[in-house]
Amino acid sequence: MEYLETMTTDFFEKGMTVEEYLKELRHYRSLVRKLMDQAGTADSPVQSDIEKLRVAVDGFPQPVRATVNTEDWCGDWICNMPLLDRLFKSVEVPFRIFRGSEHGELKARYARDGDTHIPTVSLWDGEGNEILRWIEAPAKVAEMKDGWKAENPQLMELYAKQSEDKAAAREFAKLYRKFLETMAQWYTEGMWNETVKEILTKAQQAAQERS
Repeated sequence: MEYLETMTTDFFEKGMTVEEYLKELRHYRSLVRKLMDQAGTADSPVQSDIEKLRVAVDGFPQPVRATVNTEDWCGDWICNMPLLDRLFKSVEVPFRIFRGSEHGELKARYARDGDTHIPTVSLWDGEGNEILRWIEAPAKVAEMKDGWKAENPQLMELYAKQSEDKAAAREFAKLYRKFLETMAQWYTEGMWNETVKEILTKAQQAAQERS
């Protein structure tokens, strides 16, 4: 599989808008709808962060665009999508969603660099060059996830068995749903702020390196 070298307009338009994506969402629809509603009323991103991000990307060739490489089952994507939708709309940055299983060129670009975790969010300048890359989850959430898995070792035990054991698959689905609901609570109770902070920091660093 050849990897995507630059983000062309033609390739960008192959991605889905959030609205299009939600119409054909395959997993966890009720949880996603709940999070979309919460993101619409949440304090994050705050106006100061929006302005800082707008300033950071304004210095790049326009239009700056955002993409995500992900899959529907990804918990961090489910939890961050509502926040990312709101953030990029606030700074008037077009945003497109790519399932890696359907758009291998973008997935291969990240794999070339050793980045195989999802979601992988990128900002691109108007010439198709990657400005920044943010992967999977904020550092604080990664620590919380590790702690939860340590307290619930059966999650990974069931995951290892699920392909060959229907009972294990059912139990894994139940426990993974519980994990997702716990993650969603983390994000809505403060971790969305961490997502914004990390993306903003990367954008400001990229702007500084460009100047």
